[in-house]
Amino acid sequence: MVAAEAASRVLIAHQPVLVELTKDDPRPRGAALAALLPGCPGPVLVDLALSAADAAQLAYGLALRAYRPLGKYRAPADDDPLPWPDRVLVLTDAPEAAQSLFDRLLPVAAGVHLARDLVAEPGNHLGPAELAAQAQALESLGVSVELLDPTVHGLNLLAAVGQGSTRAPILAVLRWQGSAADDKPLVLVGKGLTFDSGGLSIKPAEHMEEMKGDMGGAAAVLGAMRAIAGRKAKANVVGVLAIAENMPGGGALRPGDIIRSYKGLTVEVVDTDAEGRLVLADALAWACDHLRPALLVDAATLTGAVVRVLGRHHAGLYANRDTLAARLLKLGVAEAELLWRLPLSARCDDDFRSDVADWKNCGWGAVPDNDDAARFLQHFVAAKVPWAHLDIAGTAEADEDQLYGPKGATGFGVRLFDALAGG
Repeated sequence: MVAAEAASRVLIAHQPVLVELTKDDPRPRGAALAALLPGCPGPVLVDLALSAADAAQLAYGLALRAYRPLGKYRAPADDDPLPWPDRVLVLTDAPEAAQSLFDRLLPVAAGVHLARDLVAEPGNHLGPAELAAQAQALESLGVSVELLDPTVHGLNLLAAVGQGSTRAPILAVLRWQGSAADDKPLVLVGKGLTFDSGGLSIKPAEHMEEMKGDMGGAAAVLGAMRAIAGRKAKANVVGVLAIAENMPGGGALRPGDIIRSYKGLTVEVVDTDAEGRLVLADALAWACDHLRPALLVDAATLTGAVVRVLGRHHAGLYANRDTLAARLLKLGVAEAELLWRLPLSARCDDDFRSDVADWKNCGWGAVPDNDDAARFLQHFVAAKVPWAHLDIAGTAEADEDQLYGPKGATGFGVRLFDALAGG
């Protein structure tokens, strides 16, 4: 950030371009500007008579949009995106204040980029161990990381989902202590299916390659922990990643198997492709027992049904407290990560009652499966804990360019979770 006299222009390669900028939307204007910059020689000078806060927000929008999907697995091609300018300078009369504000925002952009990179990684390069290693990499920022073997800690649902793969499942626990040790933490839980074939209830071959992104919830939590630690947030936050690979094989989970969960409830597995709710059920119950959450929020690419219900512009929100739901809805608007509240209904229980166990893992009733899945999860959350579930199946990836990023992985949830942590 550098100081400058009031003006209203962007200078690119010494050619001024007039830009309209209202005072209340500098972040999206920065993102829109970033989309115009590939191929422009640097430096780019943005001179729009901005306050310190607006300059920081415009630069933040630029940083969010200035992301390129993974290109490391292919040779350069003629149709590759044009290079970004080597420098973009945003001018303001209060450069030190603007820089201080931007320094708090830049780690959030880094967290979003990390989440996008993780979702884009192919399953042969990012299995459970590799995703856990990405969590351990945050130790350099002051995050403590503990990796738990589900079979040792009674996380039998998580273990069962991963038992068909040669790559062992993991529960990763990431702790950031930015507040007093006795302050109850915000706990974020992410579904981390590094690849989901459906198991023995195998998915159709068409589009199965997209299931490398079934760890979008875990990626959002990891990215949020990167953001929170990077800006040294004055808050206690714990990320819990339920990591597994769901594969067919001689040792795979079978339809009809009955598994005793971490909470003690038994689950009859009637569809091995309804695995996300199994790994989350154990992770949520474990978090309630061990972490004393002030708030508990999970994120998961959980159901195709939520995409049919809400499309790709909103994630499904379920919450056991109205105040928590209202807070998340407000933050979603502020961070352009939109949520739509859906009902947690006891009527869903009839869909997944079992004759031979406490519950089935899914049912095929009249209620949409996304509602059933959320209600199933609620049975594994302590009633005293404020809890919300985000079904991000429709928002974790985009099939066309978005305001804050190109098509592909979006990093949805990182900005929302960072804002929820505060500090």
